[in-house]
Amino acid sequence: MESKTKNLGGIRAKHKTFCALPWIHLSTRPNGLLRVCCTANASSAGIKNDKKWDSKVGILKNDDGRPANLNNSDLASAWNNSYMRGIRKKMLKGEVPDSCTKCFKEEASGHLSKRIWETEYWSRRIDLQQLIDDTSPEGEVPPKLYYIDLRLGSKCNLKCIMCSPHDSSLWVSDHKKLFNSVENKQLKQHLIWDQKGTMDGGSYNWPQNNQLFWQQLFEQIPHMKQLYFAGGESTIIEEHYMLLQECIDRGYAPNIELRYNSNGIELPDRLFEMWSQFKRVRFHFSIDAYGELNDYIRYPSKWSHIEAQLDRLDQTPESIEVTIACAVQVLNIYYIPEFIKWKLSKKYKKINPWPLGAGLMNFHLVYLPAFLNIKVLPHETKLKIADKYQKFYQWLECHHSSDKDFLEHEYGIKRLKGLIKFMLSEDWSERMPQLREYLEKMDNIRGTNSRSFFESW
Repeated sequence: MESKTKNLGGIRAKHKTFCALPWIHLSTRPNGLLRVCCTANASSAGIKNDKKWDSKVGILKNDDGRPANLNNSDLASAWNNSYMRGIRKKMLKGEVPDSCTKCFKEEASGHLSKRIWETEYWSRRIDLQQLIDDTSPEGEVPPKLYYIDLRLGSKCNLKCIMCSPHDSSLWVSDHKKLFNSVENKQLKQHLIWDQKGTMDGGSYNWPQNNQLFWQQLFEQIPHMKQLYFAGGESTIIEEHYMLLQECIDRGYAPNIELRYNSNGIELPDRLFEMWSQFKRVRFHFSIDAYGELNDYIRYPSKWSHIEAQLDRLDQTPESIEVTIACAVQVLNIYYIPEFIKWKLSKKYKKINPWPLGAGLMNFHLVYLPAFLNIKVLPHETKLKIADKYQKFYQWLECHHSSDKDFLEHEYGIKRLKGLIKFMLSEDWSERMPQLREYLEKMDNIRGTNSRSFFESW
């Protein structure tokens, strides 16, 4: 394992834009679209007036140029199609594929990107150099899918403020009210729900309709090292349980890690029973703030229930890894120091235990909708936030003054500084009118009060 990790340095030196994911991984959208990874099609966020950048950046294209969709395509043909071959060839040449711009922008601002941490993670589990050696001059690789990200439809039990009917069935009724009332043209364009998810042959029922997908996926189970489930909400989707049972019945569950990004609202007993048969479970609990602000962002969750679920997860076996996964956005960037202080005060045994998230929590950046990205804030507001974080770094240093490992950990103060550097790296404040109208309209629809969270700013 150590020799594989050491080999990563040589790979990065020779192939400076290399990422392991195009060699081992595919990602789905809830309507069946296939993409390079779960962040690839956010690479266009914030980019304007350039026709090559659109919402389909990062979405796999068939050889005819149309988006690859699991309603009319399959895993085997997508794995080595011209789009995937082209990405691999670019990376081996040291070029940045369009679909990967998001990661490189984050890295430039000091934020730890998905490309970096995923590649490092997989370097400890598989031989990356062998993958490169097995790549043909045309960019083809053997059909072994080690890791797949599954969004098995849009069925969900929350309608988070940064979400949409693309990812949450509960959002549909609010979207109808919102879209018809919006006046800002740019905001309205951003909120378009293309043919209700049926664009390019998409359908949220693809898991029920595409038996060829399941046949091909089951054939990959012997190669599988990780299954990743995200929204909709996998814990209430039956096909999720069907796949887990298939892995168990075929005898491969002990070789497979399960990974989730979940709102944690429903965790039935049968889920814990199934988890006990897998190698490891990495459960990323999507929580974005403490108390009422989290209830606003992850509407209509109730904080008392979230805390109860955290307490329950804190009692799970060692094979279940639990982290808080915070989606950093305009609404919570100011309050993250308070959120971290709350988490530390709880003294959880296994929720982000050191060194996971440096014992604090994990962060990822909201790109879509773009008007909720932290780059949108006015410059003077950004400076106020940066000043607050500067004081918070001092608080953390005081509480960890004897802990050199914490102070130097890439997920500790360095990660927080990366968030601020990212926020300051570009000015997207022209989107502020979109943000204001969006929050006002949503407050009218839901009977909420977003203004209350900005009063202390």
